[in-house]
Amino acid sequence: MDRDSFLTRVGRASLTSQLPDSPPISADLPELAAADLLALFRSRSQTVNAVVHGPVTRHGVPRTVTGIATGHNASSFMAWDDLPTPGVTSALQAVGMERIDHVVPLGSRIEHNLGYRDVGVGITGAEVALAESGSVVLVHGDGRPRMASLVPDVHIVLLEIERLDRTLALWAQKNPTLVTETTNLVLVTGPSRTGDIEQQLNLGVHGPRHVHIVMIK
Repeated sequence: MDRDSFLTRVGRASLTSQLPDSPPISADLPELAAADLLALFRSRSQTVNAVVHGPVTRHGVPRTVTGIATGHNASSFMAWDDLPTPGVTSALQAVGMERIDHVVPLGSRIEHNLGYRDVGVGITGAEVALAESGSVVLVHGDGRPRMASLVPDVHIVLLEIERLDRTLALWAQKNPTLVTETTNLVLVTGPSRTGDIEQQLNLGVHGPRHVHIVMIK
């Protein structure tokens, strides 16, 4: 079959096909032995090359974030609009860092997007942290750009300590509506990583090279 015929068939199929309904979340999940979720999360995060800070008080979060950013010699940052604690963006601007707007203008989209290559730090909140895997779950949407967690070399996640859960399945069972109705839910497990043909692990090739998780008490 030639290429044009193949693409034509794919196009016709996509117009008539329907995605199957999501399977129901099982109510029969295994019972796990009790564990210190914070200690487990910290341990598993270290295994995947992430750094966990704190827990720190809400008043201490801006100073912690500023310390991380300046420690990486960053000069600019991108942040979600609804971070879980106030004062972070103003603290970064107070030490001379430039906040990069995540809203892409219609008239100069290409030029604006090229500027994202130089963003040093991305700052996001998180919906939950998963202790078993050291992962954080991000729910993107208005004011919560994906670019903040994908483009910069350093990703700083702000997470309230009560948002710790054991596994993705347990959390999904408790939050079925959020799971099924969210169109942009992303799991981040440490820095971006990839392996080459020589089986050498490389960090930061397709995303952040450094992931810092600031726990808020």
